[in-house]
Amino acid sequence: MSKVKYLGIAALLSGTALSLVACGNNKAQNNEDADHNKFKEAVAKKAIKKGGILNYAIESDSPFTGIFLPELSDTSTDSEVASPGQEGLFQINDQYKINNNGAATFKLDRKAKTVTIEVKKGVKWSDGKQVNAKDIEFAYEIIANKDSKSQRYTASLADIVGLAEYHDGKSKTISGIEMPDGENGRKVVIHFKQMKPGMLQSGNGYFWEYAEPYHYLKDVPFSKLMSSDKVRKNPLFYGPYRVAKIVRGQSVTWERNPHYWRGTPNFEKVSMSVIGTNSVTQALRVINLMLLA
Repeated sequence: MSKVKYLGIAALLSGTALSLVACGNNKAQNNEDADHNKFKEAVAKKAIKKGGILNYAIESDSPFTGIFLPELSDTSTDSEVASPGQEGLFQINDQYKINNNGAATFKLDRKAKTVTIEVKKGVKWSDGKQVNAKDIEFAYEIIANKDSKSQRYTASLADIVGLAEYHDGKSKTISGIEMPDGENGRKVVIHFKQMKPGMLQSGNGYFWEYAEPYHYLKDVPFSKLMSSDKVRKNPLFYGPYRVAKIVRGQSVTWERNPHYWRGTPNFEKVSMSVIGTNSVTQALRVINLMLLA
């Protein structure tokens, strides 16, 4: 019997055992209360062993589209498949408030109506190039350019100065996105028409939280980004993993990104595969039969 099957059976047996305990008599409950203080509250911590392969199954009856750009992707399956490599600019706390522990720092100035984002030195794309200011601006261009057919353009984002004009073709640049140190610098200042209370929280919708590799995608017309091999077959990321192999619509094998700014990820590889709901049901039936045998 394989290790995976053992783990599956163990999980089910654990669930059954918990149910039986919950249905125990009062005497057992009293004994449990008496012994409660014998157990330590703290869980022993051990060093994480690095290496190995994580096999990850995604339950879906449809193949993933393989659009590895969050500005263009509009399915949860695509987002899940891309998660080993896709990392946002910001880190958040338990209340989803943005802090400065992520790939970029964040500073909001309500009086000036600006948000200043600065990418940390050493945050690099999987080809080794530093993530820069233009990469942040480029993500907005992808969203706002009508030729890209992005579904991410919203009235909330249009509160950025000049974004609506760029979207409507009245301007070739987004006037409200300033790069004080130039395109190759690491700082971006975003100007807003008005400030909103939720701007300190991640996912507020008033600004985008990803960057895209301008140096890699600049020669691809916006109208062809969605179908480009640079997006579907050979995408770049600054997250912990990079793409090693793609079986279109079925699976993606990820390997460690040697340029990852936080260091070496734990798993050597991550293998993600789409599995239909019928296959999942059949697997559960097999486990149940094995338990009853």
